Amino acid sequence: MTKTLLIDVLLLCILGLLTFNAQAKIESYRPVVLWHGMGDSCCNPESTVKFKELLEQVLPGVYVHSIMLGKNEEEDKRAGFFGNVNRQVAEVCKALQADEQLKYGFNAIGFSQGGLFFRAYVQRCNDPPVHNLITFGSPHQGVSDIPGCEKSDGWCRLMRSIVRRGAYSGYVRSRVIPAQYYKDPTRLELYKKLNIFLPDINNELEVKNATYRANLASLNTLVLIQFTKDVTLKPRDSAWFSFYGEDGELQDLYDTPLYIEDWIGLRQLDEEEKLEFKEIEGVHMEIDEDFFVEEVIEPYLQGPESAKMHLIKQSHKNRVFAKFWNSLKNLFIKFFLK
Repeated sequence: MTKTLLIDVLLLCILGLLTFNAQAKIESYRPVVLWHGMGDSCCNPESTVKFKELLEQVLPGVYVHSIMLGKNEEEDKRAGFFGNVNRQVAEVCKALQADEQLKYGFNAIGFSQGGLFFRAYVQRCNDPPVHNLITFGSPHQGVSDIPGCEKSDGWCRLMRSIVRRGAYSGYVRSRVIPAQYYKDPTRLELYKKLNIFLPDINNELEVKNATYRANLASLNTLVLIQFTKDVTLKPRDSAWFSFYGEDGELQDLYDTPLYIEDWIGLRQLDEEEKLEFKEIEGVHMEIDEDFFVEEVIEPYLQGPESAKMHLIKQSHKNRVFAKFWNSLKNLFIKFFLK
């Protein structure tokens, strides 16, 4: 009777192990995290939800997380206009680190200012690590003018009216989100002194942060996407790290100290062929689904690199499998081969 019971237990354990091993093979795609832009939210069916569903359709079984700041969608939308970017990035660092689904790393997609903030996450935290960072129309070099608003968007109109009083004033610079990446090319010293976010994250201050450079350079690929008819982002070339010089002329990334002296790792990424520039036809945040699939999902989220995620998970599970199997083998020898 005892031997019969033991045989039943062994068979159940073996069945469980086979199921466990089969499930491990299903987990093949690296998770994807989205960070929306100003005026949007984590759960907008016309934007973030649409892209989340598209990712899940093209990458069956993939885990997709859309960042939300605050307790609900309304608070999340408001946080795109008002708040402290440094605190928001720190909050996202804690939230992503606590997500068990992301512990082996993930691919990141940032829309508009969400792409800039995702870069800040990489430079300041990167735990769990980002593999590929893809940004759409993001103000990496700041904006020379505060973005416009839809007439129906009360939060945006309030934000603009406050910023007009002075982007570098005590209240505005620490509480209005776009003011924290506003950059007046005619007053760069004032910008470096009073802007609480962008000069730091772009390593423009006198003391350079080596961690920022090392973390960004650790990316597998940084993809910078610019909209051809973007009038919201001024200049639109900020999406490619270009900005106005003190003479008012647009300065290409390759002519800036940011690149030449490699303040944040862009030059290293470029020399290692890990920095890519893309254009998309249309106005700010007008993203065609075909472009999203063919130019984002297929080359950066669906390719062979996703298998690395599978192998890391599988390696850990194989070790667990081996230990359990050895225990069963020893149990079998003990009771049946004496």
